[in-house]
Amino acid sequence: MDTPIASLYLISVGALAMCAFQAALLARSSSYVRACWTFAVICLTFALFQLSNVRQLAAPDLAVAVTAHKWVNFFSLLLIPQIWYLLASLDARKWSFRLAYAVGCVTAWLLFENFVAPYGYRFSVLTVDVPGELWWGERAFLLAGETTPAYAINRLLSLGAAVYAAIFCIRARSERVRFSNRLVWLSVVLIIVTTALGGATDAGMLQLPFLSGFGFLFLAASYLLLVRREATQRLTDKIRISAALEREMESHKRASLRFEHALSNDALTRLPNRVGALDLLHRMFVKSESNLTRMGVLLLDLDRLAIINGTRGYEAGNQLLVEVAQRLRDHCGKRMLVARLGSARFVVGIAGHKTWAGIESEVEGILSAAKAPFSIPGTVLNMTFSAGVAVYPDHASSAEDLLASAGLALHQARDAGPGNLRVFHPSLQQSLNERIGLETELKEALEKEQFVLHYQPQVCAATERVVCMEALIRWHHPTLGLVMPDKFIPLAEATGAIAAIGSWVIDAACRQMSNWRENGFTDLRVAVNLSAQQLLVSDLGEAVQSALQRAGLQGGDLELEITESVLMQDPQRSIERLEALRALGVRLSIDDFGTGYSSLGYLKLLPVHAFKLDRSFVRDIGRSAKDLEICATAVGLARNLGLELVAEGVEDAMQAAQLRKLGCHLLQGYYFARPLAAYAATDFLANGRKVA
Repeated sequence: MDTPIASLYLISVGALAMCAFQAALLARSSSYVRACWTFAVICLTFALFQLSNVRQLAAPDLAVAVTAHKWVNFFSLLLIPQIWYLLASLDARKWSFRLAYAVGCVTAWLLFENFVAPYGYRFSVLTVDVPGELWWGERAFLLAGETTPAYAINRLLSLGAAVYAAIFCIRARSERVRFSNRLVWLSVVLIIVTTALGGATDAGMLQLPFLSGFGFLFLAASYLLLVRREATQRLTDKIRISAALEREMESHKRASLRFEHALSNDALTRLPNRVGALDLLHRMFVKSESNLTRMGVLLLDLDRLAIINGTRGYEAGNQLLVEVAQRLRDHCGKRMLVARLGSARFVVGIAGHKTWAGIESEVEGILSAAKAPFSIPGTVLNMTFSAGVAVYPDHASSAEDLLASAGLALHQARDAGPGNLRVFHPSLQQSLNERIGLETELKEALEKEQFVLHYQPQVCAATERVVCMEALIRWHHPTLGLVMPDKFIPLAEATGAIAAIGSWVIDAACRQMSNWRENGFTDLRVAVNLSAQQLLVSDLGEAVQSALQRAGLQGGDLELEITESVLMQDPQRSIERLEALRALGVRLSIDDFGTGYSSLGYLKLLPVHAFKLDRSFVRDIGRSAKDLEICATAVGLARNLGLELVAEGVEDAMQAAQLRKLGCHLLQGYYFARPLAAYAATDFLANGRKVA
């Protein structure tokens, strides 16, 4: 076995064994697991085929050569169904596996013939039975003779496998790397050529050993290269997909963090929202509970934000909210919780104080910091806050209950009017229930015609003749009786019903004024109070003009009263709306003058005809020199500005005389008449007083 040809065969045996090992390894990472294992078996079978060839070529006599030849036949027969099965595994069609099994059955018969025939299944008679000389001079046992029908059948099966492989390669060409396909084609051609040479040797036409094993070795290398490239690509794809999944997971994690942040934080002000506030309040509560300290919750509601949104636009309203948030954040710092609960409502959590006095001091500081005017593009706004306070452990035993208690206090503060502060009290729950019931009934009151107007006269100070009747709304509640406006007007403003109610008041007052005109009271006008929403939000001009036209009145027959605090909320917008109303001929007056902190420079810009001196200055005019001086100053101011001055709250003759002496133009109060129903006001005009 130390001849060159034997050494070459033995080398191929080792190479084929290594190919079998490589195919088995690739089976674990390749998508063609069955094909790889089948290929490993084929490689081992070819290795044994090559080893049997060595034994035949180096046989010392004919008997040993025939025995080795039968083993050559045995392994060559095994290769045919294995190759068919490999092709079926790659093709993955049901009929291809059935065909491979049929080839296996035929091969089983051929194997039987191989061991029962004297010379194997190839030859019936040997024509060459001695060692021959190869063309390069080496001697080897090469058997030749007359072939059997079984041999022809095996050749047909081999040819069928070659054709099947060619068809499969053509179909798979578009799915394979071009270089790898060329190698496979070349390998198939080599196997066909070497198999044909083997047939020529069997027929005695050539003196060559079987070379098909070497052709398959080239195919094995090509196939392993193809599979290895495919496995490498799969590994690369796996790494790429893993990296992409890792990036996606990281992106999803960041998105989740952003989502969680969005769930617990307000996008506009960048403060915690209700969800975040509750979580932080709960932590503060636990800490206060363990430290045996008090914890306060302050709820702040920015009054009349809807008016700013309606008159200045939502961008201005948002800018205002951002400035409020920044102001609270700057004042409270990290020692307190600042959050926005929604719309115009903010919450401040105050902790670490042993007494109520400490919390009260903090609340006063917060309200003071938020009180200054706010500058937004185009104007300066004087805003007020309604506030509610609740304290642990006095008012609640949990963070949620503490926030709810502060909310009840805030409701009471809003009912009292803009800019009020209330501290929680257990009785507030009952008051809130009553308020909720009243809100529900208020929405139906206009439809059920439960509102009525009462009228209070304004008289000329010099002649005591009635020159104006101020319309004052009342609610005839079915169970509560006559409800005064201070009880339900704040509810109407809070629920948005004030615009409809205000329009009804103007219309009803104009109708009554028309009736008085028909009754002969020609030199008389009617006055109506306006709310902030009516002045700054609703289409007031259209409502006033329509009411006047329906009643057949002129603009001068109607006077509109606006409180000073309403005008100061948005001075520039107020001036614009007042000028539009004055263009209709309507008289305008400032109600409750002296309570809104307006400057004289601002007052002279207002297009009004009169202002009403607040009753708080008139009440003690006979007992307080200071109030008397204030009234005198107001009269002088009105005279200098060319405005009428109306003194309200006149309750006795002494007050009337002093105001008349000071030069006040008009007087109004219980001294002359209480607010009267429409029929009583008509009788008053007809019988009680002269009409100017």
